[in-house]
Amino acid sequence: MALTQLEQSTLGNQILPLAPQRSKARAFADQTKAALKLVPDLNTDNSRAVSKRTFIGFLIGVFTAGLLILLSVNTALTSGAFTLENMKLQLAAVNDERDAVLNQVATYSSPDNLAKVATKLGMQPQAAINFLNIDGGSNK
Repeated sequence: MALTQLEQSTLGNQILPLAPQRSKARAFADQTKAALKLVPDLNTDNSRAVSKRTFIGFLIGVFTAGLLILLSVNTALTSGAFTLENMKLQLAAVNDERDAVLNQVATYSSPDNLAKVATKLGMQPQAAINFLNIDGGSNK
């Protein structure tokens, strides 16, 4: 079993390991790897390269800033909605007051009410219609 990898020496019963036999393909692959190691390894940490930890920190920072901006915009819009609702309620109250004042003016300016107020002030209704002549005389 292990005798295939080991060979007895001719000097005695001592068992000595043989050097492993390398194939030509394996030797060529080793030479290729050695030649490729002359090129700078891309996995090495350069001082100019950004590490993964820094990049992830940057992404978390950008994400957090975006969420904070979204929160502030949402808060501003909600505040504006409450202000708008309060303004609509105030507008409805002012419109109701305006309608009440216009109704009161219409009541005071009705012909019957004007005649009553004029009578209280001492004015008398005119029985006949008189026309004024611009030339200086009056016509009946």
